[in-house]
Amino acid sequence: MDIGDTLGRLMFDGVRIKRRLREITQVWFWEDMFDAVSDYIRSRSVWVVVGNAATFLSALAGLAYYWSRPFSFTGYAVVQLACLACQAVALIPVVWPGGAATHRDACDFSDLHQSLTVATVCGSWVFGAYPGAALLVFFDVDANSPPWAAVFFSATAPTIACVASLITATAVSDKVNQHHGEASGLPSVSDRVDDGDSAVTDTGGFDSD
Repeated sequence: MDIGDTLGRLMFDGVRIKRRLREITQVWFWEDMFDAVSDYIRSRSVWVVVGNAATFLSALAGLAYYWSRPFSFTGYAVVQLACLACQAVALIPVVWPGGAATHRDACDFSDLHQSLTVATVCGSWVFGAYPGAALLVFFDVDANSPPWAAVFFSATAPTIACVASLITATAVSDKVNQHHGEASGLPSVSDRVDDGDSAVTDTGGFDSD
């Protein structure tokens, strides 16, 4: 690549950067940004994000609080109940998508809940328990010391809460999706199965000459 090509690319990059900065300084840019953020905050999807984020933060708070304190079942119960309450918040759009929600909206809420909840479980172990245990082993921390207990139950509490949330969502989402599918005029699963059986029966009863 010669010097001319390099200078030309730098010049076009500078033009794009200036154009982007000019857009940022315009009022309409921030109005569109504010409208997008407001729409997302008013949507039920934000409850899934808030619930899972609060679950992770509750476990992190328990880890920090009991890092230098002796383990107690009462303390673990408090952290566990906090994680369960946060997951209950994350279940709101799955259990109650809203009266105006379509079948697609209900399915989207269910998929979002499943994705973020699984990510919360994996994140609590991949970015929390495993690195924390590795550091404790590396620094030769006594296995009976409070940090080990704090690392263990700070990962166990969100895991139990998230698993309970996923089981509840699986049990409830089918009924909710079917309800909104019927409200939207979509055929239910049983109707599609009956139609398929009828088609097979009609085809099997046809006699060719």
